[in-house]
Amino acid sequence: MWQWPLKLLILITLSGCQPGPDSVLDDYLSRLERVLKQPRPESSLPSPQRPARHPFEPDDSLNVSLLAPLSLKPCGVLPLIAQHNAQLGRVAAPSQQLLYHREMGYRLHHCDPQSLKSDGQTLRAQLLAQKADTLNDYGARYFLLSDEVWFNLGADAQPWQLGAVIVTEQSLVQLSELKTALVAWQHPTVSSETLENALATLHRSRLPRTLHRSMHDATVVLNQATGLLQHAEPLSCNDKAMAVLPNILSNIYGERVQPLLAELQKADRRLTPPLRQLLTPWPEHPYFDYYLGDQPGQLRHHFYQAIQQHTEAWQALLQRCDRSPTPNPG
Repeated sequence: MWQWPLKLLILITLSGCQPGPDSVLDDYLSRLERVLKQPRPESSLPSPQRPARHPFEPDDSLNVSLLAPLSLKPCGVLPLIAQHNAQLGRVAAPSQQLLYHREMGYRLHHCDPQSLKSDGQTLRAQLLAQKADTLNDYGARYFLLSDEVWFNLGADAQPWQLGAVIVTEQSLVQLSELKTALVAWQHPTVSSETLENALATLHRSRLPRTLHRSMHDATVVLNQATGLLQHAEPLSCNDKAMAVLPNILSNIYGERVQPLLAELQKADRRLTPPLRQLLTPWPEHPYFDYYLGDQPGQLRHHFYQAIQQHTEAWQALLQRCDRSPTPNPG
């Protein structure tokens, strides 16, 4: 009877001893250091600091004075405007601010113009045109300013905790669809509960900032490893290190490091497109470009460039001596 608990304890112990991604990357660098008898080079990847939030808050051009739309009383918007202009309305979360503007547009769109006097008809048309022109931009800005996105956009989380990628992708897609529905007046009112639940999923998952931190750390390690390989250039093809390096490439980099990089690439392909769609157009600021863009000098470009340069360094080293990776006999 005691054998089953003992086997379970052994299994738990063994599973708890599996090396994490950080130790896998460090082991890879350590092996290159030992074989090449060179210390790993210093490497860093500076990233822009998160800016203050208030400069990116939408202006009040979409707000409506309670006194202005008395002619819109048949549309049922006066209680909505009064609620928004009250103290609680002015300090409401960005997501709720967005729902207010959407609800205004929705009620005005479905308001019968024939129930309004001429000045009410003019004001209704003016407000609808204004909201239709700007609500997409405002939607992106309000989503960006929400706590769930604002504090998840950077790279200050623990790396490699990517277990919620699929769920987070679904929430980002859902939020992007809600953003599109915000300017489709013919659709029913967007559910506040649906919106807040999708945002809460982002908050719990700590994505995409976990992904960004992982990409940052992987880029630093790859650049260090590439620097070590470049130190191997002067080695002769008969050097002992040249006999060991193909094994490191095959058994360590190929079997342990590359799967981690593939995991990051897969997560990036899943999360970045819906995140960009949700936040487009994002403010013209280096911080947002760094995490959402893919141009030179931005995180995504650094990451994929580091992979490419590291691959090219291995290829050049092995081709010089006509070597190929030694497959693992196991």
